[in-house]
Amino acid sequence: MSSPVPQSVQPLVTVSWLKKTLDETPTSVRVLDTSWHFPTYKRNARKEFAEKHIPKAQFFDAYSFIEETPTAQEFGDVVGKLGIGNDTYVIIYDNNSNLGLYSAPRVWWLFRYFSHENLSILDGGLPKWLEAGYETSTVVDKVKPETFVAMRNPTLVRTIKDVEANFVKKQFTLVDGRSAGRFLGTAPEPFPNVKSGHIVDAVNIPFVSLLDPVNKTMLVADNVRKIFKDAGIDIGKPIVAMCGTGLSACFLILACYTCGKQTVPLYDGSWVEYFANGKPEYKVISNKE
Repeated sequence: MSSPVPQSVQPLVTVSWLKKTLDETPTSVRVLDTSWHFPTYKRNARKEFAEKHIPKAQFFDAYSFIEETPTAQEFGDVVGKLGIGNDTYVIIYDNNSNLGLYSAPRVWWLFRYFSHENLSILDGGLPKWLEAGYETSTVVDKVKPETFVAMRNPTLVRTIKDVEANFVKKQFTLVDGRSAGRFLGTAPEPFPNVKSGHIVDAVNIPFVSLLDPVNKTMLVADNVRKIFKDAGIDIGKPIVAMCGTGLSACFLILACYTCGKQTVPLYDGSWVEYFANGKPEYKVISNKE
């Protein structure tokens, strides 16, 4: 399936816009349920999709791509089988009743990393869709496979070597999207054998602070800018985002994108990789042993 590239693709779309689009031009978009839940929640995203999803949606198995970024060939094969070509307009959402969004920003970043910019996130996800009273479906449409040629965009990712070099070069601000407790070393990491703490010179902006706690949608751009400014960050200057494993950092990237800053690289290995491989003198960990 393919569709004309819209003249202006917004990073976020509303549930009312998607409902109208599916009612009037259902073949103009490909909708993906990209739900992924942290293992401790003991939720099965694929099973929940089978029981209830937005009509016309396909299931994108985000679990396969959360902890390790796929190759271009792997990503192209997966999305091609979902009926997505290089000019398909993709709408992604997830099903997280607490936040409204969780894994969708990571999948949004993945598509962009593989040079597909023709996509948007459903703001508020499935919970917002249900809140509006819109119907769901248990039917999974058969789709015609498309050819998706994935090409990596190296400007959207940074490595541990880039982070270490920045201690001297000071070319960007490293922004950490984890909770304040994990960042400061006063709360435990959810990963085995990883202590909490942060990389020297990193600035903390917890990703949940970018979400409206009542509406479960992303904050408007002016509020995002204020949060960054209050943290001492000039959003107009180079920023690199990180978190625990490269998932919630994508909220920071998305938030910056809504403010017009389209290139914020992700330190994909994030704290888990850095803790295991970083030099001790460049590491701040909890004093609690």
